[in-house]
Amino acid sequence: MALHTTATTITSTVSPEQARLDGFGTWRLDWLPDIPLTRDQAVSGMVLDEVLSDPAAVHDTMAVELAQLRAAELGLDLTQVLLRLFLRIQERDAARLCWPAEPARASSPA
Repeated sequence: MALHTTATTITSTVSPEQARLDGFGTWRLDWLPDIPLTRDQAVSGMVLDEVLSDPAAVHDTMAVELAQLRAAELGLDLTQVLLRLFLRIQERDAARLCWPAEPARASSPA
C-alpha cells in the first residue's frame, strides 16, 4: 500500500479513489465529495480507504483502530465511512456495467 501525492492529487496503489485539490483551495475525496477537507484530512481519507480496501484488515484490530482514528479526523464514524465507500463501489460498478442506450427508432404508422 502506498499513496502517491502531487501538489493537486493524492492517489493510491490499491484503490481507484483519489483526492484532488479543487479551485477553491480545498481538497475533495472521490468518495466524500460533499465535504471540503484540508490536505491532512485528504491524506487521512486516502489512508482510510487503503486500510479498508484490504480484506485482511477485517480481523486486524490495529487496522480497525487506525481506520476509526482516520474516520474521526474526517468527522465521521467508521460505519458512515463503510457505507459511503460501499455506495461508491456500487456507483463505479453500475457505471462500468451500463451499456449505452440504443437510439430511439421511429415507429412506422400502422
